Formats: sequence, structure tokens, C-alpha cells
Amino acid sequence: MAQNTQGPGAVSPQLDEMVCDLIGFMLDELAAGCDPGVVACMEDSQGNRSEAAFSDDGEEECLEAARALVARSAQGVPEDGVGPIARYAIGCVGGVRLEDGFADAVLVSFYEHGLATEVGAPTGYSAYVLYEGFGLGDDFAYADPMPAGEEPPLIEG
Repeated sequence: MAQNTQGPGAVSPQLDEMVCDLIGFMLDELAAGCDPGVVACMEDSQGNRSEAAFSDDGEEECLEAARALVARSAQGVPEDGVGPIARYAIGCVGGVRLEDGFADAVLVSFYEHGLATEVGAPTGYSAYVLYEGFGLGDDFAYADPMPAGEEPPLIEG
């Protein structure tokens, strides 16, 4: 896929799959009682994927390290067989403020070339998935993903 041809703001099936894979991984880790840290996924236009996890520092430091990795990998990740990055997603665990207080959530930001606002400006998006029952295995529960807004992309589109 050379670019997103589905119109402004429309996420391609490839980006949707990558984001769902990332969210699924993070939810599985949380259900098992593990902290997944911050995870960055990057794909080229052929679907070759590179992933990296950050967990040795604080949450903000790991998030910045993941963002920096995506930005500096825009031309590809040759050691993983990944060409110039066409799309990426970054996931972490955090919280969201709801009407009745804070709730635990998986937070994800994502972007792909061609993803743009109504006026054509490149934009990334973010979403969250509420969860409860850290480490409870089959009793772990989560909600459907919810949109969280626009974000500036980390790579040029």
C-alpha cells in the first residue's frame, strides 16, 4: 500500500490491523499480570513490521524513547527488513479522566501516510481502551476502543 486512498481521516485496513494487534498484545499482558511497558510498532508499505518495547525507565521516558525511535526510523529499520515507514502505532498503559473519575486504560497513538484532516493537513490519531482486573486472567475485562483525538504525526506524510 503506497498510501491511504480511503479519504481524509479514514484508517486503512493495514493500520487498523496493526493497532488492533498492539492493543491485543497489551490487553493480554495486562490480563496475565504483566506490565507491557511502552510498545512502538512500525510498518513499511509492504507490511514488514518492526516492534520495540520500552520498560527500563519511567512511563514518560519510555514514551519519549518510543516516539524518538519512530521519528528516527522514518527511512526504515534495515535490521528488521523494514523499508521506509508507512504507518506506526505506539501503545502504553495509563489512565483517562471520565465523568466519575479516572479509569485504567491502554492508550494508543497511530498514523500512516495519507492520513489527514478534512483540510488536508497530516494528522495522527489516538484512542483508548478501558480495562479492569489487572492480572485476573479470564476475569480481566475491557471495553471497545474509544477515540481520543488528533495528534501531530511523528513522521512526514
